[in-house]
Amino acid sequence: MKLLTSNFIPLDLKNRTFTSRWEELFQDALSIKIGIGYASNDSLLYLRKLIELNQPKKLDLCLGMAYFEGLSTSQLDATEELNRFLKEKDIGSVRISRTFPFHGKVQSFNGGSNSKTYLVGSSNLSNIVPVKGIERRNYEVDLEISGASNTTDIDILLDKLFTDSSQPFEEISPQIKIKDSSNTLLSSRSDVAEISDSALEKILAHLTKNSFEIPLKDAPKSNLNAYFGEGRINQQGFVKPRHWYEVEIIVDLSVQRSSKNYPANTDFIAYTDDGYKFTMRTSGDYGKNLRSKDDLTILGRWLKGRMENSSSLRSGELITMESFKKYGRDSITFTQTNLTESMDGYKAKLDVWYLDFSQQKTRK
Repeated sequence: MKLLTSNFIPLDLKNRTFTSRWEELFQDALSIKIGIGYASNDSLLYLRKLIELNQPKKLDLCLGMAYFEGLSTSQLDATEELNRFLKEKDIGSVRISRTFPFHGKVQSFNGGSNSKTYLVGSSNLSNIVPVKGIERRNYEVDLEISGASNTTDIDILLDKLFTDSSQPFEEISPQIKIKDSSNTLLSSRSDVAEISDSALEKILAHLTKNSFEIPLKDAPKSNLNAYFGEGRINQQGFVKPRHWYEVEIIVDLSVQRSSKNYPANTDFIAYTDDGYKFTMRTSGDYGKNLRSKDDLTILGRWLKGRMENSSSLRSGELITMESFKKYGRDSITFTQTNLTESMDGYKAKLDVWYLDFSQQKTRK
């Protein structure tokens, strides 16, 4: 038995983390069974891609709280997509706990060199997704169990959860209530600030005439659709998918030259029209790569999250021009302010820019 911990300061115990160990166990397993309380839409899509890119593997998943507390539209879409894929390939299914709210976090990994190993603890499915540049908000503690005499009890628990206490997703999905679908994907992150109306009014009062209209591209292999591209392969041949919210915008040179003072190859602070603040940077030739600093999913959560919230994009769906048409916009307005702000980790103040992706403009 091994202890897996988050290792935040000051409780840095130097143990393995759940995320890193989960990936190793998944890589080695042929069959995975998961009984879990909650799952974010991006973790469900990440799991779906992991299964697709690393066959042969089987997956059975039971969501324990979905029927009783509901799902957001994006969670429901991602659950439906995962279940559809598993059923079509005949490699597993998704079930929903119906008899009682199941708040447990129990996972079994069968096959490979580790034979059968279990993870039991506090980590929900969202913790399987690697993150960059931030610490997860909650401190999680899990146990890795293998070769113990009492593991039969864990198998019985999972088997009865799947056979006696749950129903197939496709049977129960019409009964699952839809929760408020407002875009909360950036809430509670340590590297993103929610700003007040008065702070946003100050930004709007200091906009300059230096502004760039940046088209968003819908090509299947564009940087908005990185999720559908090739994953990253390690030395053992294991393929790690791209994150659903991984986004980088490629700015054409003609757009950069449409105004002056484009922030090439530099970091800056971005305020958004819907009240968020985070650090961004440009890189590459002439600063053509426009991205959120450290973690590409910040920009992606802001952009894709708004499209999901407006029902113009389903989680796990390719972005197309039809998606932009439904949203009502296919560009971002990028405007300089005459303000600068201090930021931790920087000696000099950073320029402040304004990002607008409100539903008001569609190029003809």
